[in-house]
Amino acid sequence: MQYTNLILFTKSYRGDLARCVELSKSIQKHNKDNIPFYVSVPEEDIELFNEELPYFTEVLSDDMITENGQGWVGQQFVKSLVYKLNICRFYVCIDSDAYFIRDFYKTDFLYSDDIPYMVMHERDDFYEFVDRFPQLMTYDVRAGHEDEYRSIMSHFGRTGKIYHYGISPYIWDTKVWEWLDTEWGLNKLFEKHPNELKWYGEGALAMGTPMMPTSPLFKEFHFPGQYQLYKQLGWEEKHFEKQYMGIVLQSNWGAPLKY
Repeated sequence: MQYTNLILFTKSYRGDLARCVELSKSIQKHNKDNIPFYVSVPEEDIELFNEELPYFTEVLSDDMITENGQGWVGQQFVKSLVYKLNICRFYVCIDSDAYFIRDFYKTDFLYSDDIPYMVMHERDDFYEFVDRFPQLMTYDVRAGHEDEYRSIMSHFGRTGKIYHYGISPYIWDTKVWEWLDTEWGLNKLFEKHPNELKWYGEGALAMGTPMMPTSPLFKEFHFPGQYQLYKQLGWEEKHFEKQYMGIVLQSNWGAPLKY
């Protein structure tokens, strides 16, 4: 593995193989600066991904990054501890259930060689849908999110507005994750709240690392009702291209592979 300033990184497994294939195809088509693309999977899935993915730089074993790579929380350790590989300064961490819909370049993720963009916003579209259709929710989404966010904010002594640091893809600085792990211990942080994107965002603010804020890079479809509404109103993939670089169709509700 050769060190480079910026990479694309995906944590996946065989259950998300079909989605990861679509992501890989989209990177092959739209990656105009040939940013290296690394995929990390369980050791037993390496051969499968090497055979099925149309485009990648290298398929890594989760064990190369952490011994705690099992399960949902384990995914967060794999994504957060990329700094241990020493292969990049910055990485675009993108989930398997996302794919690009237009060309992208290094400048879409980095303001300069040493200053990244960071997804940081108040999640207006998401909460607009949640507030309009509470009957589609299984719990009080807004209250649940705000309680967790304020808890993480208080860990670093921050008050004020609540910011959201997703959706995927996230642009992460390995130095922030190294600082969080060294200063606080990711085991303790994830035990308190297993949510890597919130810890990173608040950690980056607390550390004071240089960054430029940006709105989400991809259009997210978090709920089936949201997806169905956009379909009924006639939205096509091409209608998202000016605002977004890609689309996230969350796999937890059985979304189709492509919009």
